[in-house]
Amino acid sequence: MADPLLAGLAAGRDEAFAALYAREGAALYRVAVTLLGSSADAEDAVQDVFVALAQSRASLAAVEDLRAYLFTALRHAAAKKATRRRRHDPLPDAVAAPEAREPAADLDRALAALPADRREVIALKFDGGLTFREIAAVLGVSPNTAASRYRYALAELRAALGGGRR
Repeated sequence: MADPLLAGLAAGRDEAFAALYAREGAALYRVAVTLLGSSADAEDAVQDVFVALAQSRASLAAVEDLRAYLFTALRHAAAKKATRRRRHDPLPDAVAAPEAREPAADLDRALAALPADRREVIALKFDGGLTFREIAAVLGVSPNTAASRYRYALAELRAALGGGRR
C-alpha cells in the first residue's frame, strides 16, 4: 500500500479515518459545494463518502490512489444527491429570489452554466487541488482530456465574465 493511511483505514482504525478527514475533508467539501451548489448537500455528500469508506474498508487494499478514490466516490455521492434533490425539489433554482449583482454571484452563475464535465474539472482543480493526472483518474479520461476541458472551461468563464482578452 503506497499511502500509509490505507492500512489503518482497512483495519478500521478511528485515527486513520480522522487523519484522512483532516487531510482531505475540506477539499472534498469545497468540490461538493461547487458540484451541488448547496453547503448542506455538500456536507451530506462528504459524509456519505466517509460512511461508504468505512463500510467498504475490506476492499481498500486494492486501492492504488486514495485521493483519486475519494474524489471519485464524492463525484458519485454528489450525483446521487443531485438526482434525489431534483426528484424532490418542485421549484427549479431559477425561481429563487433575485440576488444583488456581485462578482461572486456572477462567477457562481458562470460556473453553473458550464457543461457538467467542465464544471467538474474546475471544481477538482481549484477546490480539490488535484493534478490533471489525478483528475483524469477520477473522471476516467486521459490527462490531456482533463487539461483540455480545463482550458475550455477557463475560456468560457472568461467570456461569461466579460474578460475575453488574454
